[in-house]
Amino acid sequence: MEMIETEISFSGYLKRYGHLKFIELSDPPLTKRPRYSPSVIPPLPDQNPIFTLKLSPIILKNNKRKRFTPKSSSSRSVEEITKQVFDGVVRKSSSWIKSEFLGRGSYGSVYLATSKKAKTKTTMAIKSAEISRASSLMDEERILTRLSSPFIVRCYGHEIAREETLFGGERTNYNLILEYCSGKSLFDLVNDNLGGLSEKDVKLLARDILYGLDYIHRANIIHCDIKPENIFLTPVENRIRPSGYVAKIGDFGLALEKGSSEYEKASGHRRGTTRYMSPELIRHGIVDYAVDTWAFGCTVLEMLTGQQVWGEHSDLGSVDWDILIGQSCYLPCIPDWLSEEAQHFLSRCLKRDPASRWGIGALLNHPFLQCGSIIVY
Repeated sequence: MEMIETEISFSGYLKRYGHLKFIELSDPPLTKRPRYSPSVIPPLPDQNPIFTLKLSPIILKNNKRKRFTPKSSSSRSVEEITKQVFDGVVRKSSSWIKSEFLGRGSYGSVYLATSKKAKTKTTMAIKSAEISRASSLMDEERILTRLSSPFIVRCYGHEIAREETLFGGERTNYNLILEYCSGKSLFDLVNDNLGGLSEKDVKLLARDILYGLDYIHRANIIHCDIKPENIFLTPVENRIRPSGYVAKIGDFGLALEKGSSEYEKASGHRRGTTRYMSPELIRHGIVDYAVDTWAFGCTVLEMLTGQQVWGEHSDLGSVDWDILIGQSCYLPCIPDWLSEEAQHFLSRCLKRDPASRWGIGALLNHPFLQCGSIIVY
């Protein structure tokens, strides 16, 4: 059978891993929040081969027919058909496989990718965007390549790939290669436990997040978007952790290096997710380490209660959010049924005055966190 060939040029660690097939698809709408996470770091290569993409014309023809020709008025949705095309074509690669579409964010799409040639199956998360729209992914890589911590999602590099479309054309994608955390995101874990997590589990996960924040702050980096959706969970043995997870900070697309030109440009402008923004960030656009502490406090509050922070004000418009968080004297509600230690810990994180807000070191030494196991890598 005649095969169609096209070349894919790679950079980073993926250079040595044989043949890889890419095909650009119309991604289905995001139905769940994307997850990505950690695993195994592949060896660095010393070669830069050109990989060959081979797709059968029959496969492309058949998949086009399934994608664009509805069987009847009761035929499956476009999303289902798109997923079938993805499953039928992409999974036929002989080496690296984009094995699952995870979702779509403002930066692009997220996939799983697996190497079949590695002795131990290596699973990665791929954030992919057309190169002309990939500035956020490039910024994230620039930050992450400086970091190495068991409490930060690892970055393995990037690839620039020319990917064939179903219309017979080509586009160039920027693919950011990240550790895949096979556990849930913290957002998912909290949603599965609507009454809140146990304080024992919260203490362990909160300490992981603080270790990650302490590490990036020492590197002069402010995350700017700490929230449950951006905390990813790696499974560990239950004998080590009752919860079965270690928490890692991910999604550095909005992160800033203090003192950099990007940081100076961002001064006076908001960054992050409004619900988790600190008062000084909303009111004055002040970006400093304390904004991460506030967002961390909101995240811990959600872990303990199982409810979204500011949940009682969810119907507010954007202007009202500005007034509530940036100008009023209100604070997120800390329930009195929590332990005294938990209430005190949260109150130190959620001070409206950033100068009075506790730093990461002080929070790590708070009595609330002084029990349970520590993961050592």
